[in-house]
Amino acid sequence: MIVVALRRLYHALVPLALRRRMRFARFGANNRARAALWRQSGGRIAAGPFKGLLLAGDTPGDCYGALLLGSYECETHDWLEHQFSRGWSAVVNIGSDIGYYSTGTALRLPRANVYAFEMIEAKRAETARSAVRNGVASRVHALGFADPAALAALPVRDVLVISDCEGYEAVALDPTAVPWLANAAMLIELHDFAVLGATETLRTRFSSTHDVVIVKQQPRDPATWARRAGISLACATELVQELRLWGGQHIDGQWMFLTPKTQPAGS
Repeated sequence: MIVVALRRLYHALVPLALRRRMRFARFGANNRARAALWRQSGGRIAAGPFKGLLLAGDTPGDCYGALLLGSYECETHDWLEHQFSRGWSAVVNIGSDIGYYSTGTALRLPRANVYAFEMIEAKRAETARSAVRNGVASRVHALGFADPAALAALPVRDVLVISDCEGYEAVALDPTAVPWLANAAMLIELHDFAVLGATETLRTRFSSTHDVVIVKQQPRDPATWARRAGISLACATELVQELRLWGGQHIDGQWMFLTPKTQPAGS
């Protein structure tokens, strides 16, 4: 309610012409920052756990600034690095979108098969295209709907799961239906705003088999990412911001890290 009231106040006090000029200036600066980094990196991610990944887009306008910079979802980076050092033999990516995580994990885990589930056909094609562009198409399998039966049928045992599926995690990630989840490491983007109680459902299911940690989106430090990417502070300030929308309102990201208390047999 507060957000709605503030938006109404902004529209009441700031003339439309001025709002348009401010919006143009803002987007213009962001576009220039993306174009500058795109030229510098050759369309590859500039920093972070997937540094060097060639993005699927053909122009700077095709990519999200935080992805190109490498700061995207940086709250998860340390946990992911630990999992990469662990060396999982399979990755299951639920909600692969344009292939950021499916291609990135294939690059970081060169012996792993990646099963990338994406129910939207156009995005599933982007997942496949990203894998081809980065030379990992033989190990990235672009699949459709990730219902529990499809997950249970996968030929996997030693698994890293990365899930971003708008609340469907409360249905898909059920160890009674998908037994191999009991020993899988899982990074789950949480969506209680879409499915009320999803976080507590997952915590209850996995607390006996996993260490459970929940992290929330934090403010970004442009100076850190300017240094890591080798760009100006002004450019990093434009690119580092991550805005999430649900129902027309801004929300902060939140993730659950599930680390198995015991390792899979034979791993």
